[in-house]
Amino acid sequence: MIRRGEPVYEPLRRALVAAGRVPRRYPELIARPRSLDEVAKAVMAARAEGLRVAVRSGGHSWCGASLRDGTLLVDLSALAAVRVETGARTADVGPGLTTSGLTAALEPHGLGFPAGHSRGVGLGGYLLNGGLGWNAGAWGPACHSVIAVEVVTADGAILTADDVNHADLMWAARGAGPGFFAVVTRFHVRVYPLPSSIVTSSFAFPASEHEEVAGWLDRIAADLDTRLELSVAFGHAPSAIEELGIAAREAVLVVTAVAFADSSSASHALLAPLESGVGRRGLAEKEARRETPQQALYELAGARLPATLHVAADCLWSVHTFRDVAPALVTALSQAPSQHSWILVTVSPPGEPYVDPLPSAFAAAGRLYASVYAVWEDQADEASNLRWVTDTTTALSPLTSGRYIGEADLFARPDGAERSFAPSAWRRLALVRERYDPEHLFSGYPSMSDHLL
Repeated sequence: MIRRGEPVYEPLRRALVAAGRVPRRYPELIARPRSLDEVAKAVMAARAEGLRVAVRSGGHSWCGASLRDGTLLVDLSALAAVRVETGARTADVGPGLTTSGLTAALEPHGLGFPAGHSRGVGLGGYLLNGGLGWNAGAWGPACHSVIAVEVVTADGAILTADDVNHADLMWAARGAGPGFFAVVTRFHVRVYPLPSSIVTSSFAFPASEHEEVAGWLDRIAADLDTRLELSVAFGHAPSAIEELGIAAREAVLVVTAVAFADSSSASHALLAPLESGVGRRGLAEKEARRETPQQALYELAGARLPATLHVAADCLWSVHTFRDVAPALVTALSQAPSQHSWILVTVSPPGEPYVDPLPSAFAAAGRLYASVYAVWEDQADEASNLRWVTDTTTALSPLTSGRYIGEADLFARPDGAERSFAPSAWRRLALVRERYDPEHLFSGYPSMSDHLL
């Protein structure tokens, strides 16, 4: 237990946030348990001290959801064990295990999982949020692969929830995110045969061509194969791409397609239709059909969000087309105060993943998902960059059908959490919380009013 005011407190508090921007919120105590029993002791210590409980696994929440004033923060990073059952195609994972740690443990067995796109994300927060990860078109959101959880409840009890026992708690654990009302100490998950071939092609275009590019993307998205992951980054070119006539720092659209298939020929066949017409014009030779094992995919994602810079983010789902949203995103990018800022749009295939969905609080609210990232260097520029994120998401409100609890800025607007769920799911979350945490020991979503013990 580290108490606020101790010499090690502030360096530790700052280290518990993965990005360079650390919110000005201060837990009273930070607990770093190394076992299940110590987690239970931490929960009971919070009750004894009259503090609410917040939980952290990897610290990758852009809004710093685990940092709450006047709480006991339980840091689960030491609970990082993993055990793979190859015959059953399941794994037991601790919440502090990172996404790359899980894929590294599975890969020697020829197995995979829809792990998060960034290497260091802790699985606890990732899975509780729903989990939008690699190969989600085929494997679905990661929470639909969680078949049981071991938890410590608000009264310090240790129990296991699945779809038979404590089914409503299991439902909430699939998607409730930082509003979950227990501490998950272990996840039991399904894992899958790893595609033997992962191949990536990237296409770059000047942002001025967004209308034509958007039409091309809409045609691709209409019958997108579930094995093909498609995303579009709106940003500025870090260096010139002479082959494509793109200058350094020019506003660009970078389309990335990742094929997950059982053979190299199948991966190439999935990518081939993108390379004609408009796609041919944006394809540089070195970016065509690159073999990218999953660990290499992490390098692609990590380069966009360096841990040394300040980052703020928000997000939205949309039921509209690329042609509908592209003009607004290009306009937003032109107004960004930092050249490092960017916007990422991913599209879900129209077909269903082959993984059967499980009952969950999570539900996608559209086929297009956009993440807005303000990325800047100087602390003095924080206000203008935060304002850009807010202004951008506000301007996109007419195109917004919902938000994702894993990236929504839960402190920027009162409805940030509620807009991340279907109305029926939001009401059910409140009811299940009253059953398992009637005194509101757990801090819940920032928009919830405080409840004194």
